[in-house]
Amino acid sequence: MRGKELIRDMISTYFMLTTMILVVMTVLGTYFMPEVRFGYKEFEAPLTYAAWGTLPSIVLYAKKELTMKQMLVRKIIQLILIEVIVLVVALPADIIDRGNSALVISLIGCVFVIYLLTHIIEWYQDSVTAKKMTEELLLFQEKYKQE
Repeated sequence: MRGKELIRDMISTYFMLTTMILVVMTVLGTYFMPEVRFGYKEFEAPLTYAAWGTLPSIVLYAKKELTMKQMLVRKIIQLILIEVIVLVVALPADIIDRGNSALVISLIGCVFVIYLLTHIIEWYQDSVTAKKMTEELLLFQEKYKQE
């Protein structure tokens, strides 16, 4: 992935992550801590978590085209970095101190699901774009043949 493409991808990923993080916070919060209520200040959390979650995309930066194996290894490294960042940034120390392993495991699972959903959505968007480009290329070729 190159410079401009990486930045475009990171921006797109950021907004997808923000939305999915809001959903996860709502679901996990309702289940594990239904008594907690938030103010407007807490609206910053999903934005911050999405920004931290987007940073490991830098691992995918390469000046040359990566092989499938290289890309897979980098994706695994990216997932590990995201999991670690989320656990360090998102979980207050008192939650870990209380030994709430179910919440920690749920959070790890949710991060993995969000990671997969983000990649599926990006793959779908890329597929639609590629199909559109192919159709336009075929139309261009037909037009060129007629001239």
